[in-house]
Amino acid sequence: STMAISDYEFDCFLEALKQGMRTLGLDTQTADECVVMLEVLRPEVLCVRKTHNIKRAMQAISAKTVYERVGGQQGVTDLVEGMYTKAVQDPRVKSFFEKNKARVTAHKKRIVLYMTGIFGGMSTYDNSDLRPAHYESNITDYHFDCLMELIREVLKENGKEQAVIADVLIRLQPARADVTTGFTVRMEVARKNVEKGKDGMFQRLGGMAGLDALIEALYKVAWADARIKDLLMKDIAVIKAGQGAYIGELLGGPKSYKGRELVDVHKSLGINDYHFDCFLADLARAMMGLGHPEAMINEILVSVEPSRAAILGHSRGNGDVELSRDGVLLIDRFGGDGNVEAVVESMFDRCLEDSRVRFHFERTKSKQRQIRRQFCNYLTGCFGGLNTYDLSGLRKAHYNVNITDYHFDVMTRLFRDAAKYIGVDKGARQDAMLVLSKARPDITTGCAVRLELAFKKQALHGADELFQRLGAFDGLMAVIDRMFECVERDKRINAYFEGTKLIAIKKSTSEYIMSVLGGPNEYNGRTLAEAHSVLQVTDYHFDCFLQNLNRAMGDLGCSTDAVDDATIVLEPLRFQVLQAHYEKNAL
Repeated sequence: STMAISDYEFDCFLEALKQGMRTLGLDTQTADECVVMLEVLRPEVLCVRKTHNIKRAMQAISAKTVYERVGGQQGVTDLVEGMYTKAVQDPRVKSFFEKNKARVTAHKKRIVLYMTGIFGGMSTYDNSDLRPAHYESNITDYHFDCLMELIREVLKENGKEQAVIADVLIRLQPARADVTTGFTVRMEVARKNVEKGKDGMFQRLGGMAGLDALIEALYKVAWADARIKDLLMKDIAVIKAGQGAYIGELLGGPKSYKGRELVDVHKSLGINDYHFDCFLADLARAMMGLGHPEAMINEILVSVEPSRAAILGHSRGNGDVELSRDGVLLIDRFGGDGNVEAVVESMFDRCLEDSRVRFHFERTKSKQRQIRRQFCNYLTGCFGGLNTYDLSGLRKAHYNVNITDYHFDVMTRLFRDAAKYIGVDKGARQDAMLVLSKARPDITTGCAVRLELAFKKQALHGADELFQRLGAFDGLMAVIDRMFECVERDKRINAYFEGTKLIAIKKSTSEYIMSVLGGPNEYNGRTLAEAHSVLQVTDYHFDCFLQNLNRAMGDLGCSTDAVDDATIVLEPLRFQVLQAHYEKNAL
């Protein structure tokens, strides 16, 4: 059961057996009869595989790619041109697209190459460049949703069918994580620091003297910024005094602001998101000029951001999916509450059978019922029905769960398959997928933030720092010994850790984990991909292994941060361990 044996390997075995029998003098007919008798064992020996559906394969070959349906190279180019034209006029995202002519041309070219590739065309764009290119940009999920909204508008204006529009938006959704992760990580760290209390922030700024210096530096930068300069020309002394008092209060200083409500102060000025974003950028630039550290700048931006709603008279919301088409809400087009429940039931059954996400859904029956009920309530509200789910709790509920974009993509595909199986209309399925995509940041942010922070710690302090926190060699060796005790009792994976090679397996596994977590590098065995290539190991088994390692560290008193950091450092090994599994199953 632990060997990923293929038809080819089984056929080779039968051929070798036939030759062996002939070598021993058995006649050809007897050898053939023995092979035929063994052939019936093939289904029990082989790992389960999907049957080859010729009709489905031919349909897949003849189906047009999204790239072709958009209109090929010209269609993608027209889409990018239209998006850019709208973006430089949209106050919500304008600040990210204002560039000189040469940079605009280069930027458009890169976007065309990226879209060409993900839509199914030939492209030279390296997708691994996407995250580094956006990491230092303050692009949020709000901005990403705004861009999706603009792309939808351009496609409509270009006469594309609703099915094409939906497929384009779905293809673009995975880019969200790469585009927004940098800002998300910085702001989450700052938010957590702010939650500990603002008392120290004002003092770290330098008290009243530091605040005065910041306001002076801010106005020097803003006065040179043609984008917002005109808004500051009237009563500049009064504006400076009022903003200084208000910002001082926000940062934990004395409560000295005596002015009107912010919405009343700004309602006649025509200020929009663009102006507010420019102001925040100038504030960050002023703090950098004063020599404040990045962490301090981020904390202050997080503290100032909530005032956006009061200044503009509205808060940032997510770009809306068109829940109503021809006057019919998505909940009704989906088939009502009954279909939502049926799809959720089918999706959960699929998740419990799919090794990629099974680990996250294996719970007690009562817990599973609770999760299914909550998911139904969430979908019903998001689809335009009765909303009984508290959306503010979505991120908190998933923050400490190691759900990555990989897991999220698998779950959404299983939801799509379940909806298709139940018979939900294709248009309703596509809109439902877009609604689900908006949950991605709330569900994956916790893991994404911890992963980034763990790697930053390693880059800053080196792997040895985590090694020392885990108790150095003796401490980590005790953890590994305890982990194997847990593994040997775990019926889900202990079949992989028994037999005559157990001692060798323990030794090599211990040496590898020790080296990855900062200890001495004594491992000289095969690569992880080679070592696991003949094992029928899946994501489920990998998740179970990590769970046992977590349990072992907890049992031996390792700190929560150390446990978290060790798990996050080991998580990227998943794709090496499971490389053969992914290749054989085209995952």
